[in-house]
Amino acid sequence: MKTTVGVGASNQTNSFSAGKEAASQAMKEGKIERPDFALIFCGGKHDPKEFLRGVNEIIPNVPKAGGSSFGILTDKFIGYDGFEVGVTIFSSDKIRFEIFHAGGLNEDEFKVGQELGGKIQKAIKPDSRGLWVFYDSSKQQNPPMLNFATPLFAALENFLPEDLSVAGGGFLADMMLSTCYQFVNNEIFSQHAVGILVSGECKMETAILHGCQPCSDYITITKAEGPVVMEIEGQPALDLIDELLGPDHGIKVKDFAMNVTLGVNRGDKFSDFKESDYANRLTLAVDEQHKALIMFEPDLTNGTEVQLMRRNLEPDYVAEVIAGIKENIKGFNPVHAFYINCGGRAKPYSGVDFEDAAEVQREVGAIPLSGFYSGVEVAKVGNKLQPLDWTGVLCILAEN
Repeated sequence: MKTTVGVGASNQTNSFSAGKEAASQAMKEGKIERPDFALIFCGGKHDPKEFLRGVNEIIPNVPKAGGSSFGILTDKFIGYDGFEVGVTIFSSDKIRFEIFHAGGLNEDEFKVGQELGGKIQKAIKPDSRGLWVFYDSSKQQNPPMLNFATPLFAALENFLPEDLSVAGGGFLADMMLSTCYQFVNNEIFSQHAVGILVSGECKMETAILHGCQPCSDYITITKAEGPVVMEIEGQPALDLIDELLGPDHGIKVKDFAMNVTLGVNRGDKFSDFKESDYANRLTLAVDEQHKALIMFEPDLTNGTEVQLMRRNLEPDYVAEVIAGIKENIKGFNPVHAFYINCGGRAKPYSGVDFEDAAEVQREVGAIPLSGFYSGVEVAKVGNKLQPLDWTGVLCILAEN
């Protein structure tokens, strides 16, 4: 039987009704008679129990995984007001989905990566082709703190074969780091990481859409503690960034948060720019008193070379990247496109005049598309699993 995929979305404010409507729409859109697996995501303003109850009105005994999201996108819908939900339902004789989870992220991210990796490693078969990993971005709200993807994925990748395609994202209910939830079948968790192993007669291709290019020479982090970058090139970090932006940049220091992006080149530093070689780090907040940048991740350590990145003001790069991923699946039948998009790339927050998800919709074309807006994105940069910021990660699942 050919794999079929149905995608549904809703922005009803009633959580039960939203879940039921999205699941019903997915069944109808995909003309699905036998649902085998579902990805489910709901906005931070929803009651997760009621949302799940609504989904289960339509697909009660179907394996499912997902969680909280800052926003939802499909081939027909983009929204990030907090009430959006998305349901993607798969029916296939060729592709299998297995769900794994581990808890305690707020206590030890590395340990959770080891536990989750050990479970996945035992299930990997010769025909395992891809892995999606989702985790709770929010550690706590008061004061705001994040779970870090860097130790989680550093531990996880030790258990995975090098040729396995991997993509993931950190759940974000809203910009205030409110409580997130993870769905595993008919259970609801918090402070968990969830892995979905994709196996069978298929392949999963993944591409990174940064939309950023270097606008400075290489500069070196000279003082950092955890996610806080205090000095660059021996100067207070805020002073150097202000200098690099130029005398007329017009950005207030407090607005460096969510605007200033530093890129780490994982490829040849003297080669032509190659987007897929870069891991970008977005500024989460600024410490004006100490003239420091507070980043989303703690991996910009003393001695790390970075470049200041500027955002593309035109969407041309989206078509180029998606053309490349489609070339890589020639000979296979694409059945689903899955887009994990940074919440900061939503048009109101991005600083650019286009909605990048709308460009993805256009270029993906007839392939059923679904996705969610995240806090942190994860993909392989070279052969290394890398947390990313202000990035889109696109996966295309295709059957043989």
